[in-house]
Amino acid sequence: MKNLKHQTKEHNRLIYYLCLFNLIFIIFACQQKGNGDLLLSTADSLMPTRPDSALYLLENICLSEIKTPAQKAKYILLLTQAQDKNYITPTTDSLIRIATEYYDSIDNDIEMQAKAHYYLGRVYQESGNNPATIREFLKAMPLVKQSKNHKLLCMLYGNLGYVYFQQDLLDKADSLYVCEEELLKQGADSAHLATLLVQRADICIMKGEAFHDKAKELLNRALPIAERLNNTYIEVQVVSSLRILYNEMGEPEKAISYIRRELMLQKDTAQLYGIYLSLGDAYYKSNQNDSAVYYAHKCLSSPSFYTKANACIIFEDVARKKGDFAEALHFKDNYEAYMDSTKHIERTKEILAAEEETLLQQSEQKHRGNLSLYLYYLYAGGSFMIILIVFFAYKRIKYRQKTQQLKLEQESLLQSISTQSIQMKKDIENKDAKIAELRQKCSEYNEDKQYLDQLNSCLNKLLKEKDKICIDMENAIADKEKAIEQLMKQIQISDEARHNIHLAEQLTNIKKEKSYLFESLLSSRSVAYKTLLTIKQHNYENPDANEKVPNEIWDTLISEIDQLTHGFTGRLTGKYERLLKEDVYFCCLVKIGMKYADIANVFGCTSNAAYKRRDAIMKRMNAETPIKFDILIEEI
Repeated sequence: MKNLKHQTKEHNRLIYYLCLFNLIFIIFACQQKGNGDLLLSTADSLMPTRPDSALYLLENICLSEIKTPAQKAKYILLLTQAQDKNYITPTTDSLIRIATEYYDSIDNDIEMQAKAHYYLGRVYQESGNNPATIREFLKAMPLVKQSKNHKLLCMLYGNLGYVYFQQDLLDKADSLYVCEEELLKQGADSAHLATLLVQRADICIMKGEAFHDKAKELLNRALPIAERLNNTYIEVQVVSSLRILYNEMGEPEKAISYIRRELMLQKDTAQLYGIYLSLGDAYYKSNQNDSAVYYAHKCLSSPSFYTKANACIIFEDVARKKGDFAEALHFKDNYEAYMDSTKHIERTKEILAAEEETLLQQSEQKHRGNLSLYLYYLYAGGSFMIILIVFFAYKRIKYRQKTQQLKLEQESLLQSISTQSIQMKKDIENKDAKIAELRQKCSEYNEDKQYLDQLNSCLNKLLKEKDKICIDMENAIADKEKAIEQLMKQIQISDEARHNIHLAEQLTNIKKEKSYLFESLLSSRSVAYKTLLTIKQHNYENPDANEKVPNEIWDTLISEIDQLTHGFTGRLTGKYERLLKEDVYFCCLVKIGMKYADIANVFGCTSNAAYKRRDAIMKRMNAETPIKFDILIEEI
């Protein structure tokens, strides 16, 4: 077995030396014979499998052998392609622009023209000129599709999608990644497919909670591919996205397990700070504050201001939990300072403008390409018009011959017209009679106006009575609140169990009456509450197409509830500062007696999610576990 391995190594070494000898021989032969085309063809054949050898060959070509413009353009394009495949960033775009202008001028080699625009875009991408990158990639797109170069099209989709992803144009990036995924499936490129699935999952994570399930599905597809390939780099990418996803989903235990796995796989120390930040965040969400602070301190050594800023968020939250508001304010100031250092100029508008300009240029080019076809149609149309004129002249002669006959027919028509005019006069008289009848009816309708005024006065009286009923309901709600307070005090003071049970029953009945009054008053008066109920019913009937309550409806409803509860939200936010805006909405719905199932339909979520939100609100309130949430809200 050892001899077999030794023979295999010797065989591979022999093949390597033979390839090297052939390469040197080809260089020498080409230099002797002056055959630049042969040398360029050799470099092109080496490009897919041995880009380093192709680059070495191109760098050692004697430039005197490159004589014709076609050879020069091909040499520049191959050199730029070899540098790109060997991760060498060109310092200028002047060379590749020569190749691009040449292939645009001849306009008969679609594949080389597509490659020229693509690699010009790659040069701009490496130099950070995103608008120019978008312009060149969009110019290359129809050319690549026309040449049917699937590998180049796959690379084009990937790089163009990545530029859109960098500029937060997530939908555009994801659409391109979907096209790239279909091509990768056809080519059975598992490594690139796994990386692409991770990129699509990252887009779903950035889009928010609604896309977390899709991100989870994509990463679960990518992970077995990375494990099967035994590719540590891809596996680190998948695990990194999984720990970010579970941190965003509020599942710190799973996030910690993937973080530990990533620490075992990650060899790049510069990436450890981001892992430490995720680990600190996961421990904080698990209420392990000491561990969270420990890993957050590790992040302060990171060169990234963004990482330091997020570490300060953990320090601030832990300090607030401990009641050390001075330290929390200190870390908040540090966070703002770090975030100011991360600000950069967004170029999304420039990219969209470059995209629009490129598409317009392509449209103009297509128009020019069809110009010859339009000229053909123009010539055909001119010929048709000449034939039509000749035909019209012939018909004109025939027309003069029939003039006399037409005059006779004219006289007969005049007679028929006179007959018709008499009939029309009769019709006009009939219409005048109908108009008089209608005027008489209009006078009768005016007499009914007095009756309509009486109905309006009755309506105004009914509206006044409705307003009085609403005021009575408001007073009744205030009385119920006072009765609830008195019963609560009596229950706390009284020691008799039977008396307490009786008081509790009274309290429950009063709360039900209060909730009924709340609902009746809001249903009769509040347009915002009616809109809320409509959205709730829609979400109940259409669970797959949930509708969100607009912010202006929430603002109006909260204001109306504050009027009925004498400033409930002010007391709530004043007592519990950590509550979010959605938490305040949730508490207001509980305050007016809405059930948790109905609240879940209002927010477009499940009942289980509504209970989880209730528990999260109680944590932010630092409320004791035995206290019921409804009672806590009622006491505010």
